[in-house]
Amino acid sequence: MTKILVLGAMPEGADPRNCLAAGPWCFANREYLFPDWEKRFTFGPDPLRDPDCLKLCARQALSIYAEALPALAAELCPGNTLPRSYWETLLTPWGTNIAQQIAERWARVTAMNRLWGHEPLRVPLLPQQCSFSFAAEHDFTLHGALNAAFNHWLLSRLLEAAWPKAWQKEILSPVNERCDPQKNRPTLKACLRQGARSLALRLPCPPLKGISLAQSLRFSLALLHTSGGKDHSLSPEAVFEEAMPRIALPLPVLPIFLATLPQSLRALEHPRTLRATRAPRLRIASIRAYEDAQYRQQLAVWRGQGHRLMYAQHGAGYGQTVTGCQTAAVEYSQHAFITWGWRRHTGLRGNFIPLPYPQLTRIADKHHGDTGDLIFVGTEMPLFPYRLDGWPTPLQVLDYRRDKARFFTALGDTLRDRSLYRPYFSVPGSLMDADWLLPQFSQLRLCTGPLTERLLSCRLLVLDHPGTTMLEALAANVPMLLYWSRQAWPLAQKSEIMLDELADAGIWHPTPEKAATAAKRVFDHPSTWWKSVTVQATRRRYCAEYALTARNDENRQWIETLRKL
Repeated sequence: MTKILVLGAMPEGADPRNCLAAGPWCFANREYLFPDWEKRFTFGPDPLRDPDCLKLCARQALSIYAEALPALAAELCPGNTLPRSYWETLLTPWGTNIAQQIAERWARVTAMNRLWGHEPLRVPLLPQQCSFSFAAEHDFTLHGALNAAFNHWLLSRLLEAAWPKAWQKEILSPVNERCDPQKNRPTLKACLRQGARSLALRLPCPPLKGISLAQSLRFSLALLHTSGGKDHSLSPEAVFEEAMPRIALPLPVLPIFLATLPQSLRALEHPRTLRATRAPRLRIASIRAYEDAQYRQQLAVWRGQGHRLMYAQHGAGYGQTVTGCQTAAVEYSQHAFITWGWRRHTGLRGNFIPLPYPQLTRIADKHHGDTGDLIFVGTEMPLFPYRLDGWPTPLQVLDYRRDKARFFTALGDTLRDRSLYRPYFSVPGSLMDADWLLPQFSQLRLCTGPLTERLLSCRLLVLDHPGTTMLEALAANVPMLLYWSRQAWPLAQKSEIMLDELADAGIWHPTPEKAATAAKRVFDHPSTWWKSVTVQATRRRYCAEYALTARNDENRQWIETLRKL
C-alpha cells in the first residue's frame, strides 16, 4: 500500500502504518483523536535543530523579505516615490513574519525531499485557489502561521515547485478561511480604550510595558530636543554581522506575501510625498507597532521624514537567543535599542544601550515568602515552527512537554502535594498543557491569579525554560531552580557562559530529574541555600547582564541618556 504524506491536519482514523506526518502540527487540536500519537506516528525531519542551520535560515528569511520589499511597496502604492525608510518601517513587522514562514517551510521541504524523495508517496495538496483573510498582523500569527490549513497551503506551494518524481499528487478541494468582521468589531468600551491608547501613542515616549504614565511623560519631555550626531539606523537586512545569503527559491514569493496581506495594511492610504526634516528628533516606539498598522504608519511617516526611532526591551530573549530575525529587523535596526543590561547580541548589529528597567526595578529584592508552595511555570508549546531565534523545534517541543512529567515524577508525592503548576495562556496550534499534565498527577494543583504576586510569595520557583519570568524572578530575588535542554534552547555565546555560572551555583540543571533532586534537597529551607554568598554573587552577575535594576532613581538615568540621544 502506498504511504500517504500528510502536510496539514491528520485525518480522523489515520493509520500510523501508512500515514507519515510532515510534522507534529498535524495533530494540533486533534490530540484527543489519536492517543499516544507522538509515539506511534513517523514525523518529517527537524532541519533547524542545528543552531548553524537556524542562523542561516534567519538570514535567508530577511533576504527573502528584502528582495520582495520594492514589489510590495509598488503593489500597495503604484508609482510611489516615498523613501525606503517609510516602507521598511511600515512593512517589516508583517513582511519578516511571512518571510520566516517561507524560509522555515522551504528548509522542511528540502529535508523531506532528501529523506523521502525516492519513496512512492501519495501527497494530498491544497490548490493555489485557496484564499485566506487576516484582519491584522497579529491575526496572521494566530490564524495563519499557527493554522493547519494555511501551513498546508504554503507547504503545497513550496512542494509543487520542487516535486519529487516518485511522489503522486492528490489535489484536495480549496479552502476559504475568512475573518469575520462582526467577530472583530470592537465594543464601545474597546473603542474608547483604543482612542485613549492612540493619544498616548503619539507621545515621544508612549507608555511601555512596565513603565507608568508619569514616567512616560517625564521621558517624553527628555526627547523634545534635536537628535544630533550620527544616525545609527540600519536597513533590516544589515542587522546581521555576516553577509546576507541569497536563497534560490524555485517559485515567485510575491503571491505568497500578497495572499497574506492583512486588511489593516490594505486599508491604509499613503502620502504622496514626505518633506525631509532639517532637525531630526527621536521618539520611542511602542511594541504595539507589531500589531497596529495605523500606529506603525505614523512611525513610518516619522522615519520617512528623516526622524529617528528607538525601541526598548520588553521581555526575555533579547541579547540571549542564538540568533534573531523579526525582532532584530524591526527593533535592533533603529537608531537605538534600550536593553536590560547587555551590550551585545552575538551575530547581530545594533546601537544597544543598557538602562535599569522600571518593570524590574519595581520588584527588585521584593521576594517575601518562605512558607508558601513550589510553583512550576511553563511556557508556550507551539506545534507550528513560526519563529527563527532559539525556540525549540516542533519535535523538541514534544520532548519539552515530556520533561514536565519527568520532573513531577521525580519530585515525589510529598513535594507534589506542595506544588502548583502555571501553564502558558492558550495559543492556537499548541500542545495540550495543564489538561495533559494535571490528570497524570492528582496532587498537582493549578496556579491561578496574577503571576508576579504569586512569585513574590512562593517558597520555591521552578522554570523549565529561559524567559521573562526567569529574569523578573532573579531581579526579585526569588529562590529558584532551572532546567532545560541546551539543544532545544540554543543561546548566544555570552548567555551560554552565564548559564554555566548558574549551573556551578546549583541554580540550573541539565535534566528534570536533577532539578527535582535539588528541589527536594532545598525545599525545607530554600533561603538558607539561596542567600548563600556563592548563589547571591552569581545572581547579581546575571542580573547585571540581563535583568539590570537601579539602586536609586532609575528615572534620572533614563532622562540623562535620552537627552544625549
